[in-house]
Amino acid sequence: MTLPTEDFTPEAPTGELVHWMAPGRMPLGAAGVSTAALGAFALGIAAAFGALAAYRYLAPRREGLPPWSWRRGALH
Repeated sequence: MTLPTEDFTPEAPTGELVHWMAPGRMPLGAAGVSTAALGAFALGIAAAFGALAAYRYLAPRREGLPPWSWRRGALH
């Protein structure tokens, strides 16, 4: 239900469907995007090296075995 005091004037046609979907200003720029991509790549490399170091730290010890049999199974 509407109040009789409300004014229903039609809006002026501007040609846009919805004004809130208009593309906004990009806050980073080209240098910011490339810096973010480089940072994400460096973070991935650091995570890979961290996972490799954690695997090497948690792997079973091989003090009594020669280096050529470190990767072999229990039957060899």
